[in-house]
Amino acid sequence: MMIVDRLRLNLQFGKYVELDYGVLDKICELTSKEDAYKFYKPYSWDDPHYWLENDKGMKDVSQYFTVGNAINFRYWWIAENSRINQCHGMKGGMDVGGAMYMWRSLRMCYDKETYPILDAYKLAKISITDLKVIFQDDNGNVPLPLLEERLKNWRDLGKKLCEYWGGEFYNLLKETKNSLYNFIQYSRQFRAFDDPICKMTMVNAIFHQGRGITKFRETIFPGIDYQLVKQQLRIGILAPKETVKNKLIHGELLSEEEARELRNACLKAFIYIMKKTNVAGDIIDNKWWFNRQNCKDEDPVCQNSETINTCLFSKACEKKIQYKRPLENTRYY
Repeated sequence: MMIVDRLRLNLQFGKYVELDYGVLDKICELTSKEDAYKFYKPYSWDDPHYWLENDKGMKDVSQYFTVGNAINFRYWWIAENSRINQCHGMKGGMDVGGAMYMWRSLRMCYDKETYPILDAYKLAKISITDLKVIFQDDNGNVPLPLLEERLKNWRDLGKKLCEYWGGEFYNLLKETKNSLYNFIQYSRQFRAFDDPICKMTMVNAIFHQGRGITKFRETIFPGIDYQLVKQQLRIGILAPKETVKNKLIHGELLSEEEARELRNACLKAFIYIMKKTNVAGDIIDNKWWFNRQNCKDEDPVCQNSETINTCLFSKACEKKIQYKRPLENTRYY
């Protein structure tokens, strides 16, 4: 029994999206033959521009990963002119965007001691002003959206770490006894990690296992990031119904039910790939998430004959690049 079955996750879909198993089988065949999967070691999340080095101690690295992943969601917002704005800016002399802007900001905060983000007691009392200082770019602007939601997640995380885990997420990790099931269940007590398909929890698990802080007995499944959903749409694995298709093409907001179905179907597809290929979920997550750099919202590599083969999926992809990233009002994704 896979962990998703034991968790009894509700992964129903069909009203707004279907899976194209013909395309899915092509991706499975490609994945089984691809040497990039056979010899791939999970990413260790140790680039010092964004994450802490091992010499900082595994307790601090675990705390840092968890603090970051507690706010690792939605890096866009709708401006007054109805344009979609992306989180992007210069931070510590680096031009970064999205999740990498968040991680770069945390690393700069840690190095400059702007705020003691690894101190759970202090995290429980952090203010919106503190967040603005942490996440302002080199020009004094704050391109990270939804600061109030992120503030709630951090305060809740700090408060409950102090109440139940001696202020350290590492204590929770030890209590799991290498059980991914326990890791998920214990993490659900935090506002940041209570999402219905465990996206942020899985990303946190992938970080911890990739660094070697723990090794779970059960197989991790991918965290359903919107970049992964977008790629499945463009490849042709996800086949949205007409109303959802039009919203995706025109960059319109999805309803909660529409967005949930897309993510459910996306996770179902990854579970299918894992079963058919015996490739671990954390490796699949790594390869697909890093492939986002090839499958950009604008000008993906498949539009250029000289770069098309840099995409892992070019040989099986239907290249439906008219699909934009799925947009939804959420504090999870």
